[in-house]
Amino acid sequence: MGIAELIPGISGSTIAVMFSIYKNLMNILTELKWSNASFNLRELNIAFQLRLFIPLVCSMLLSIILFSQGIDYLLVNYEQSFFLLLGWLMMLLSIQVANFFKAIVSKPALVVFLIGGGAIGFLLGNLGVGSANLNPLYLFFSGILAFAFFLIPGISGSAMLIVLGVYGIVIQGISNVDLEILVPFGAGCFTSLALLPRIILVIYQAYEDQLLLIFSGLIFCSGYFLIQ
Repeated sequence: MGIAELIPGISGSTIAVMFSIYKNLMNILTELKWSNASFNLRELNIAFQLRLFIPLVCSMLLSIILFSQGIDYLLVNYEQSFFLLLGWLMMLLSIQVANFFKAIVSKPALVVFLIGGGAIGFLLGNLGVGSANLNPLYLFFSGILAFAFFLIPGISGSAMLIVLGVYGIVIQGISNVDLEILVPFGAGCFTSLALLPRIILVIYQAYEDQLLLIFSGLIFCSGYFLIQ
């Protein structure tokens, strides 16, 4: 998931869906509040599923630190080949996420949500906004948007950073540990973390089948735009 968040077009939450831990992840994030702070390991384990949360967070942070320079190198020197491979992989994985053929047979009407997800992905992929002035406030709002899309399978936070015009700046900031970039961007990410997971979890629990098809459409479109 950490590597996925460094690569435009792949969402870390997409990987969570692939490994069937997306719902667990959303449950954990909704419990990140002061009232759950405790020195009792049993209580912490109940609230945060520590056997999943600790190795997941540690491995994500380690992969972001270790692979940010490598991803930057591949994007600079082998961009076309790199995106071509990722694009086809994502389009194939979108079929697995939707459990497409089972959905067609059991509930044909749900295909509407698959088409809707693809349409949303197409619109997002054609956004034409950019950053003319990379100030701390802009980096803060970029962090909010990037983490919001991290929480939603099929939409890459890194891809949105490209749309916003700050992807290279953020990758360089991570590689060089540049606090002038990382502090406002990180503050935006934490703001998004505090506000959005509970909302997403409620919707996911109520409309899981529909959302998986929407996510699948988004994933397919993300892959399609990578190979263009």
